[in-house]
Amino acid sequence: MFSTLRINTVTGNAVKEQSDSLEFLLGGRTLSSYLVSKEVPADCDPFGKNNKLFFCNGSLAGTTVSSANRLSVGAKSPLTGGIKESNAGGIVGLRMAQQGLRCIVLEDMPKEDTPWKIVVIGKDKTELIDGSFLVGKGVYEKSDLLSEKFGKKAGCITIGPSGENLLLASGLACSDPHGVCSRYAGRGGLGAVMASKRIIAMVILDDGDVKPKYADQEAFRDGAKTIINLLKENPVSSLFTKYGTAAMVDICQALKVLPTRNFTSGTMEDAEKINAQTMYDTIKARGGEGKTQHACMNPCAIQCSNVYPNEKGELLCSPIEYETMALMGSNLCIKNLDTIAEMNRIANDAGVDTLDVGAAIGVAMEAGIAEFGDDVAVIRLMNEVLNVTPTGRILASGCKVAAQVLGVKHAPHVLGQGLPAYEPRGTKGMAMTYLSSPMGGDHTFGFTLRDEEDPITKEGKVALSKKFQVIGSRMDAMGTCNFVRYSVRNDMSPLLNLLKAYYDVEITPDEFDNFVKDTLRREHQFNSDAGITLKDHRFSETFYSTPQVDTQEKMDITDEEVAEAMRW
Repeated sequence: MFSTLRINTVTGNAVKEQSDSLEFLLGGRTLSSYLVSKEVPADCDPFGKNNKLFFCNGSLAGTTVSSANRLSVGAKSPLTGGIKESNAGGIVGLRMAQQGLRCIVLEDMPKEDTPWKIVVIGKDKTELIDGSFLVGKGVYEKSDLLSEKFGKKAGCITIGPSGENLLLASGLACSDPHGVCSRYAGRGGLGAVMASKRIIAMVILDDGDVKPKYADQEAFRDGAKTIINLLKENPVSSLFTKYGTAAMVDICQALKVLPTRNFTSGTMEDAEKINAQTMYDTIKARGGEGKTQHACMNPCAIQCSNVYPNEKGELLCSPIEYETMALMGSNLCIKNLDTIAEMNRIANDAGVDTLDVGAAIGVAMEAGIAEFGDDVAVIRLMNEVLNVTPTGRILASGCKVAAQVLGVKHAPHVLGQGLPAYEPRGTKGMAMTYLSSPMGGDHTFGFTLRDEEDPITKEGKVALSKKFQVIGSRMDAMGTCNFVRYSVRNDMSPLLNLLKAYYDVEITPDEFDNFVKDTLRREHQFNSDAGITLKDHRFSETFYSTPQVDTQEKMDITDEEVAEAMRW
């Protein structure tokens, strides 16, 4: 049996329920999307009382398995208007497991003038306490105040000023192993959904005493070691261990898909100034608090995160990921890692998604708000986001809104969500994934780039995208880090054997993949019920009419091909 804690944000009542279905066993995206589709009316107001916010850990949370403590957060998205699952690392999923919880639900909606509250969950009680001391503060200060009050080992989730103001690119900041709220469920505006319920933070105390009870402890121990060995043997995950996701800068530059100058080009001159080797060398040279390897959760054998220091060796930002390096770097023609790190730090403090805001600034630059490559201007714009100025509000609403307000036609998004860091006209497999994702412009669940023999042709890309939508969604389906997929993408048996050893439940690879496909089918159905149509699953018209500078390719994927990629 798996426990769900339902919290009414109006009355403060908290009720535990028990469930034993396979959705609850798997947890993660399987569970969050199941519950959203089951309990949230698809046509509801994302900021209304009928939307709910679900926090789900995965089937192996709280165990010794590497990279298995991710947190899936689900709701109807105010950014896309459809279903959303956004996930994050950190320690919140672990603390939930130690409290015996698979899912936490925030329900109902207080009046707009209701005082802000903090949800505090411990082994003896759940309560809503006054959160007024956090209001208006940045995420870093909120994180410090929460640590002072509840201890650094508590699992905390909070929002920034952008979330408090219901801005559409607002994320949720989760505690890392050091007690800092720096691990983001950033996409889809879910920070604003939490704010609409007048919850400014949620805390899971470090007093949980629930420990795993294994059906076969020895088999589980051996299986956990197998996962670690597979990760160490895999060349992709090994590369991430040294360089993190920043290794993708050189790869994308070589393939001419590094988004540059508001997604008009696929290469940037001097891209090596912001690549993985430069970041690695800079961190090593500056020393101090800098770390080239860093774990966002424990245990983790990959450690793809990093701590980027300033010139004095003091913490500037942790982490800098490839997606941010591209959307706030090459996309804006910024060639200085310190500038990118500062933008990232401000975004984290403001509580916004770096991808959507980076894409929005690219749109603003095209509109003439600032010059491409202007380091001073981008810091100024990020501070406007942090200070919630009128311009900052526009940028923190994502690139679709920014383009509409500023009169820019070339807006890199699908379903209102800014595109990730792969220029789609140069990689038709990634384009197919963007277009067919139920989440809007998204890449983690259908990452084709490494397996595209000819990236600029659309031939075979429906089947390729669908293949990797399943491979990627497997990890989200059970709350495991996406990078584990490189070690089990051709054989899920090591993970499924762990489920057998833990729960004494046998799931075949085909049965598991059918469950993944059911989740995708359910998500697309929710979006359809919400009024999202095939015509919404398109890029801006300029992607079809204007060639990308480097490849001279236009987007040529048809609605019928997108529909096939969405058919499960």
